Amino acid sequence: MASQPYRLVLRLPEELRVRVTEAAHRYRRSLNSEIIARLEQSLGGMPRDANESELEPPFFAQIETALRHDLTDEEDTLIRLYRRLSAKQRSALLNLLKG
Repeated sequence: MASQPYRLVLRLPEELRVRVTEAAHRYRRSLNSEIIARLEQSLGGMPRDANESELEPPFFAQIETALRHDLTDEEDTLIRLYRRLSAKQRSALLNLLKG
């Protein structure tokens, strides 16, 4: 019989919750899955300068490629860079672009 997952109530500072939520959206996974992935990465001895692809779930690159097959390399780069921005940075960039 499989063991039941441990339930944990977690209090996060608002800014950290926002950052984790944004990362979860970026990788198309739940907040719970993102936290687990980050903990596993952190406790697994991965170097601090780990490549972002080491945090991606299986087949993430293939799914992203399929969803963005009609974009130029430049547009794809812009999307990737935009997704890494915080909500505050995204808002500032959009305001700047709107003129």
